[in-house]
Amino acid sequence: MRFLLCFFILCLAPALSAQISAPSLQCTRSESGAVILNWANVAVGCGPYEATEIYSAAAPAGPFTLLAEVNDPAETTYSDANPAGELRYYYLRYRYNCPGQVAMNSDTLDSFIPRSPVVRYVNIEGNEIELEWRPSSSPEVIGYIILEVTPTAFIPLDTVGDVTNYRFSFSATDPDPAGREFRLVAIDPCGNDSPQGTIVSGMTLSGTGGSGCTSEISLTPDLTSLSGFLPATALELFVSTSGGPFVSAGTFGPATPMLSYDEANDGDDLCFYVEAAIAENNGRARSTVFCTSVMINQPVRELDLYGVELDDNGSFLFQYDAGVVLPMLAEAQYLFTRSNGVLEQIPSLPLDLNASGGQVTLTGPLVDPLESGEAVAFRLTDDCGREITTNAVEPVYLTANEFFPGQNQLSWTPLVNGLDGDITYEVFRTATGMMLVSLASGLTDFRFLDDNPGQGGVEVCYVVRARFQPEGGSATETFVFSSNTVCVTPVPEVYLPNAFSPRANEAENRTFRPLFSSPPAEADYELLIFDRWGALVFETNDPLASWDGIYRGEQMGMGVYVYTLRYQAKKGVVRARNGTVTLLW
Repeated sequence: MRFLLCFFILCLAPALSAQISAPSLQCTRSESGAVILNWANVAVGCGPYEATEIYSAAAPAGPFTLLAEVNDPAETTYSDANPAGELRYYYLRYRYNCPGQVAMNSDTLDSFIPRSPVVRYVNIEGNEIELEWRPSSSPEVIGYIILEVTPTAFIPLDTVGDVTNYRFSFSATDPDPAGREFRLVAIDPCGNDSPQGTIVSGMTLSGTGGSGCTSEISLTPDLTSLSGFLPATALELFVSTSGGPFVSAGTFGPATPMLSYDEANDGDDLCFYVEAAIAENNGRARSTVFCTSVMINQPVRELDLYGVELDDNGSFLFQYDAGVVLPMLAEAQYLFTRSNGVLEQIPSLPLDLNASGGQVTLTGPLVDPLESGEAVAFRLTDDCGREITTNAVEPVYLTANEFFPGQNQLSWTPLVNGLDGDITYEVFRTATGMMLVSLASGLTDFRFLDDNPGQGGVEVCYVVRARFQPEGGSATETFVFSSNTVCVTPVPEVYLPNAFSPRANEAENRTFRPLFSSPPAEADYELLIFDRWGALVFETNDPLASWDGIYRGEQMGMGVYVYTLRYQAKKGVVRARNGTVTLLW
């Protein structure tokens, strides 16, 4: 099969190459009621020359008929009488005595002058003006003339070959580069030129605003110039701040008459340009650059409160986004919510949030003490009457109680700020005169059981700290808010068994000792046990020590024993108990 395929290709190859090249039909021109065809001859070496055949038709798809035969192989022109100036179409081909070879047709040209090119857009970038166009649909076109249109004349700027782009520089002192107007003309080898194309010019950009209480800058692109280009699909605004690089500032519809920019800051030097995206990926047309210096009364900015903590004096410590630059405020109001959830205000407060480094303390009490679930916020007003209300925040409220002897239960309300980010909690404990000790960190729950709070009778205090890390912030960008301080002073409750046996199945029944809800302090603690004759058989000052029925290495006999107990119930309060306990074997 592979041999047969190769044989077929080898046999077909001469037939494929057996073609008689066509003359190069270059152009037509009208002259004295006739159409003059111009062509260039090409060499054909397969056999004797017989004629150059000229075909014509009234439509580009034909039917074509033989108009004439030229028998001079050196001839390169032919005159076709056309007194009425009809539109005609022509192609040429050779006739050579070359048996088996096919004569090729030349390009088909019409009898009219070349068609005008269509300008895609005019682009103004840096100190250059760029013209971009679609090529003329006439195949005879060999170049283009770029004309600048003035009020009195069409001035040729340049003649270019078969390209679709032209750039030239303009002077830095040119007051209006976008006001310069241009036309394009297509030319062919016969000296014909096309009708002059549409007059086009670059797109200008103007603007207003950015002063006083008007921070928004309104930018107006020249849609009239834009309408002279191929259709645009969108307008994209670019801005440069104080000499920085141009960055996109938003995309708008192609017919938007005015573009808005609302990110201006007082003191900025802003420059803008607009790019029109031309349909079907035909490029982008840039406008002139509009620059302005911003001198505005800075508007109050949205401010994120990260949280608040409430100290024992009723003062509030707020932390917030210090990266937000706020103007001088005409008024700052402190807001709070009650059970109805409605923000209420108290009289104005002197707040200078710019000088506070991201935190501010409001010395209290400012209002009646807030309760759990109630929130606080700011309402800020600038000197143009613009105002914002921050997000409401709720502090962490901690409660604690003795859950079981030797265990304290803590619960707290969450830190609330309504912001995206991570919030975790850390629990600290301290006893009188001691430093804070971290018990647990990274908690996301709102409960914690301290099952080792220390010696009974000693006041133990707790604080919970909420840690907020804003979404997208660095690992070191964490804001800490402390809860209120809550202290627990356990009051030992005592239970005294009335019998025990060293041989009991349960370990707690094999010895005798007072059972406290929380162990009392060793100070002022004493347990004495006597036999029936009054002899002391056990003595301890350790609240956790117990008697196992042994005295001086000997097991004591079954019977009733008398005890006396003294312990400190709480600071300054000492209690005493007397009773009996039965020893069983």
